[in-house]
Amino acid sequence: MLTAAFITDGGGYSLSVFASKFFDDRLWGLGCLSGGRCGVAWNSLFLAVLVGLITTTLGLIFALVVTRSGFRYKRALRALTVLPIITPPFVIGLALILLFGLSGAVTTFFSDAFGIQPTRWLYGLPGVLIAQILAFTPIAFLVLIGVVEGVSPSMEEAAQTLRATKWQVFKTVSLPLMRPGLANAFLLGFIESMADFGNPLVLGGNFDVLSTEIFFAIVGAQYDQGKAAVLAMVLLCFTLGAFYAQRFWLGKKSYTTVSGKGDSGMHPHMPRALSIPVLALAMIWAAFTMVVYAMIFYGSVVELWGVNNSLTFKHYFTAFSFSFEESGIRWSGAAWDSFWTTLKIAGIAAPLTAIVGLITAYLLTRQTFAGKNAFEFGTMLSFAIPGTVIGVSYILAFNVPPIEITGTGIILVVSFIFRNMPVGVRAGIASMSQLDKSLDESSLTLGANSWQTFRRIILPLLRPAILAALVYSFVRAMTAISAVIFLVSAEYDMATSYIIGRVENNDYGLAIAYSTTLIFVMLAVVGAMQLVVGKTEIGRRMSQSRTNV
Repeated sequence: MLTAAFITDGGGYSLSVFASKFFDDRLWGLGCLSGGRCGVAWNSLFLAVLVGLITTTLGLIFALVVTRSGFRYKRALRALTVLPIITPPFVIGLALILLFGLSGAVTTFFSDAFGIQPTRWLYGLPGVLIAQILAFTPIAFLVLIGVVEGVSPSMEEAAQTLRATKWQVFKTVSLPLMRPGLANAFLLGFIESMADFGNPLVLGGNFDVLSTEIFFAIVGAQYDQGKAAVLAMVLLCFTLGAFYAQRFWLGKKSYTTVSGKGDSGMHPHMPRALSIPVLALAMIWAAFTMVVYAMIFYGSVVELWGVNNSLTFKHYFTAFSFSFEESGIRWSGAAWDSFWTTLKIAGIAAPLTAIVGLITAYLLTRQTFAGKNAFEFGTMLSFAIPGTVIGVSYILAFNVPPIEITGTGIILVVSFIFRNMPVGVRAGIASMSQLDKSLDESSLTLGANSWQTFRRIILPLLRPAILAALVYSFVRAMTAISAVIFLVSAEYDMATSYIIGRVENNDYGLAIAYSTTLIFVMLAVVGAMQLVVGKTEIGRRMSQSRTNV
């Protein structure tokens, strides 16, 4: 794809062609400083930085509530934080429109009660920002929950023994040891925002970003691969810049907190001055999330969303009807074929993605070899490039011998593995950076080989990272849009491509009913994964929690 940036109309190669597209004012313009519109590159960068900072903050807030507070409904809160990650992005956008659009429920209420004139404020930066924060906060939470749990309580207890207050302990001991998780959570939020095009497509309005520009350059009437390639290069530079900024911020400091010494103790609760605003923010955001999902469910059981609001279950019957016959169950619903295909592909891709990601994280944190930095750089490439570009690139790469897999289920599994692997890598690196290498060395000294050490020592301590990799890879395979559009076939049709087809035909009820069904299915699968993976048990933490129960 990138070579297309230099190809002329005659088929040759020229730097001037690249320069004319790269220095386009639509890409780098600063008209917003004088009341106009900024270029798509600056729009994307500003949006991604905001999303990265806010999602990391919210992810940390939820992680602290779950691990460092006496909040009674932790399980419900934990389930609620995962909800947005198992939802097709455009569904969140549609729910926000139903709430805050020109004829939305909230807009209508304020218009009738206070005489406020409805506006299109949602379409642009505010709407895209809200949708992306809703969609990507769970990723930050999944990364940070393992890191917050992984901070050894013995260090916090030592600080308290030295008469430090709870706030001093949190500020000078706990928070600095969470830096790997904070850095990785920001990086993932930044990259996800850069690569996302579902939310900007629905809510962007006149606020153009790189991902949508790439999408229209490839699938639009212009079909300009050179322009798409140049935009992809700019996007890649931003994401890789964030990657190196993250590494620079972490530096070469040690964040090891879990070693083979003694008992790890119990985590102290947050200081009161911190717990009150943290709990307040968590409750406000949780309530907002619940309202959004209530609107999604409401949209699936009305006749015609926004026009005829009479209740009906016909959309569910149309999509998932079945009957019992002598030969067995007859799956007569229109959505069953894509549903079973999606479950099968996601079920195959998720464990493979987690395995590849965690082994890669182990190599990067525990092994030394030539080209290690380049290898780590390479692991982020597939995540940094928009799915649209990846989809087209896979078709170009695997449409001809010797590897001809376009149109098969294999190409979908392969694309999901290498597209979603970086989350497992980053979560694994964040968790492994807290494990003392003396654990590995002790195991090797006692005669175990590297594989036995990884399987019996490291792996049990990485349960939060394993769960994050499994959950993320499974739900992303179930809800991915960008690359899937180009890779599906008549035999292997995925749920998201089917839903998009319904949206294009203005059949919103069926699309939302299908999405709602996927949400409940993925919630059940995520719960099952949590039971299978289990929790990391260290010292008195689990024993005291059992006593409290």
